[in-house]
Amino acid sequence: MKTRIAVAVASLLVASMGATAHAQARQTAPEQATPPMSASSTTTSTTTTTSQSTQSMSNDSMSNERIEQKVKHELKSHGVTPTDVTVEFQDGTATLTGTVSTKRDIRKAKSAAMRVRGVKHVDTSGLQVQSQSSG
Repeated sequence: MKTRIAVAVASLLVASMGATAHAQARQTAPEQATPPMSASSTTTSTTTTTSQSTQSMSNDSMSNERIEQKVKHELKSHGVTPTDVTVEFQDGTATLTGTVSTKRDIRKAKSAAMRVRGVKHVDTSGLQVQSQSSG
């Protein structure tokens, strides 16, 4: 849902920027006659821009998923069970939620996630130490 809204906003922004640039070009160079854009060329331009924005966002989500998988791999290699930890990645931040065995595992999880290229920050506020029930 967020992706669709972002694509719509991006395409509107690009379309308005294109119209502004076109108007500025006509004001700065009146001696050069530029034919007005037809409706079909405007639609083609907007469609191309929209598909490029969609492709870029889909590449971002693919990249995010790839980084999430790499973080899970690092967790496992550092002794943290990745099945008990959910990893989300967006805008350079890896957010880890779930349960771990010890407080030390939280530190290990943060260290492991920071080893992944592209991760700039790690949010471990959603990690909790599994409560030990006495029997």
